[in-house]
Amino acid sequence: MKIARVDHQGSSVWALFEGDTAYALEGDRFSANPQKGAPLGPVAGLKTLFPLDPTNQIVALFGGWAIGDRDGPGIFIKPYSSLISNGDSMDYPDVAKTVYMEPEIATVIGKRCSNVLAKDARDYILGYTCVNDTTVFESKIVTTFPHIWGKMFDGFGTVGPVIATDIDPKDATIRAAINGEEYLTINSSLLAWDVYEVVEWVSKVVTLNPGDLISMGAPPGFDARSVLPGDVMKVTIDGIGSIESTMRK
Repeated sequence: MKIARVDHQGSSVWALFEGDTAYALEGDRFSANPQKGAPLGPVAGLKTLFPLDPTNQIVALFGGWAIGDRDGPGIFIKPYSSLISNGDSMDYPDVAKTVYMEPEIATVIGKRCSNVLAKDARDYILGYTCVNDTTVFESKIVTTFPHIWGKMFDGFGTVGPVIATDIDPKDATIRAAINGEEYLTINSSLLAWDVYEVVEWVSKVVTLNPGDLISMGAPPGFDARSVLPGDVMKVTIDGIGSIESTMRK
């Protein structure tokens, strides 16, 4: 099943995608069996919006792919204002010297959880989506924790296009491309901690609510290509789809 937030006649509407057709989602999207309502039209004719509500938090990881002398990855909260939707553009910050895209798979929480064990985590997950956690890595400004600061710009992260409920998050292929040239392909099986272990790790610290998102961090090789003004970035995850965004000059 694919759940999406779409722009329908100027309004934000939650929808179910079935084949090439979108249907209004009736009732609670977090229920076990969300109901299909009236058809909204062809999927191709609708703009998908990033699949979060303003009350949701975006938990992101540092070091999710590399095992080291630590018990789990670093975590931080990315602001809602930093998100844009598939097909939107972002501005190259005036203070930026080097910018990278970060292609990531993200877990979308389906019900409230705190101190959840990895063996039970599947029951608390709604599905998975794509993230491009765009980051200023080198800037003209000196600050502490510059990589966190470099992720906070308004409209500096793309999420979507849908929440896919049926993929295997431990065997998902992630691809990154700039201007149509694919430069990174990697599988989520190489994550240092799988999505269920990460739900346990994060929920020890942060109470997660329905719709919250955990982005699993940038894979090795994400920095093989820097992003320049005018570039078009694309993240694709098999079974979910693709998100694309343009870096404005």
